[in-house]
Amino acid sequence: MIKGYGALAAALLAFAPIGAAQAADVTKAQIAQSLGAKGYSVQDFKANMLAVSVGEHVVLVGVDGADADVSYITYLNEVRLGDGGHKFLSKFNSEVKFGRAYVDRDGDIALQMDRNSNGGVTLGNVESDFEVFLLLISKFLSDYQAQGSV
Repeated sequence: MIKGYGALAAALLAFAPIGAAQAADVTKAQIAQSLGAKGYSVQDFKANMLAVSVGEHVVLVGVDGADADVSYITYLNEVRLGDGGHKFLSKFNSEVKFGRAYVDRDGDIALQMDRNSNGGVTLGNVESDFEVFLLLISKFLSDYQAQGSV
């Protein structure tokens, strides 16, 4: 009986669609539809990435990778760090355990959060993570404004 299930599973895998950006059983198209249904403006950005407009911010949602992560990234063009900037980033990163802020190679401030979805991820996980990432953006901007000129 188990042998029959193995053959069935192999047949299903053989005919499964290949090539779509996917994060452990959730496709880019499903994520786009889900976030769009929540009222966000979602655009196809790259083969493995969506661009989601939220107010004045664009959140890039990467939906595949070698380890099947889902990544959320935004660039904060309005943030300019002065002499105390690296100290501010270090303090922020030590307080926030689920995301990170950094200066990219172009000198732009980026926020990023990843979900290791190698063991599986649901659309509910992605929706929830997206909302958490929006809170991360708000926290960063609030902390930045509270610091004054850093």
